[in-house]
Amino acid sequence: MGPVVALALAAGAAASFSVSDALGSVDPGTEQLFVGTWLLGWVLLCWASLVSAASAVPLLRRAVTRQPVSRSGAGLLGATLALIVVLVSTHPLWGSGSGYGA
Repeated sequence: MGPVVALALAAGAAASFSVSDALGSVDPGTEQLFVGTWLLGWVLLCWASLVSAASAVPLLRRAVTRQPVSRSGAGLLGATLALIVVLVSTHPLWGSGSGYGA
């Protein structure tokens, strides 16, 4: 259940970042909506990271004790972590050069 929730949160963050990217360059009047969707994306991404970490602990514990590990859970967790890495690399908190003007 945890990997599914984490993947859903990460997908929601990707959707929120996509909306903020679409709104960001339209006109200055949409700046509040841009900032709101960008912040929502980061909130969802943080929750996805926390749920992923909480879901990874039981999977790793089972792997260390040589108990069978759910392949679907491990696959979903891997997909979630890959999506998180892509989102963090494409939407950094700082250093993105997003300032207006010259």
